Amino acid sequence: MPKKKTKRKRMQGKGTGIGNDINEAVKNDKLLIGSNMVFRNVKKGRLQSLIFASNLPEASRKELDNQASISGIERRDFEGDSAKLGEACGKPFNILLIGIKK
Repeated sequence: MPKKKTKRKRMQGKGTGIGNDINEAVKNDKLLIGSNMVFRNVKKGRLQSLIFASNLPEASRKELDNQASISGIERRDFEGDSAKLGEACGKPFNILLIGIKK
């Protein structure tokens, strides 16, 4: 008897609020990847939201929380680590932090 093929979930977060937001940001070219780029845009208040991987260093998280609260930027935690966040963004590398532009 042949085995039944099962569909696998390709990325964590797909179907959730964060996964949908990431997909929309990728489609509309509003996704910022990279700590330096995200930090710069947080300070200028150009971002709608920040998404942190679960393994983002605590010092970076505290600094971003402080700057984001001053600028009124939404902060969200991704359920997985940086490898899973990179996967969710459709990139073949680890991503600790992403920003979504306004």
